[in-house]
Amino acid sequence: QALKSLDRCLACSRHSKHSVFAFQPTDRVFSEALVVFPLPAYAHFGLLQSRIHEFWARLQGSTLEDRLRYSPSDCFETFPFPDELTLAADKPLEAIAKCLYETRAAYMVATDQGLTKTYNALTDPTNTDPEIENLRRLHEQLDRAVLDAYGQPQIEVPPYVGTSPEQLERFREQVLDFLFTRNALLAKREAAARTRAQR
Repeated sequence: QALKSLDRCLACSRHSKHSVFAFQPTDRVFSEALVVFPLPAYAHFGLLQSRIHEFWARLQGSTLEDRLRYSPSDCFETFPFPDELTLAADKPLEAIAKCLYETRAAYMVATDQGLTKTYNALTDPTNTDPEIENLRRLHEQLDRAVLDAYGQPQIEVPPYVGTSPEQLERFREQVLDFLFTRNALLAKREAAARTRAQR
């Protein structure tokens, strides 16, 4: 029912080594092994594909070795979105997310490989292919745009690969701290709105 008015939606695997999202046409029956989101905008893709969302999903979801089990109730429904205005079609997040998506798609077509092999290459620090390096830079730009959408310009975005464990952990902690703070703020707003409605 949620997909009825949409031409496309986002989907990800319930169990995967990498946290990756892709658009799918809505005129099909989806496998139970997928999580499907009625979100059609590139900005939505960018938000979920960012390391900001991945940190949250890996904390709130469960893992088996290095495989993430993406549970919508734990990983998505608890995730605090930025203000709706920052997801608009004329905002920076939409533009960089569209660029990443189209560049990634073109690379996969040219190399005849899927998302798993592509992200195996992206996360392999020994891979110095120029096209892979370009995709990494786009991911870093995406993370920057997502943080800016949340009003967090002070958080520095580390390299997509090759950063030290300490630097990556600091980035992760800063991201999770502001996400938990935002969740608390949104909960207060909702409580205040309910109180006003009951008066």
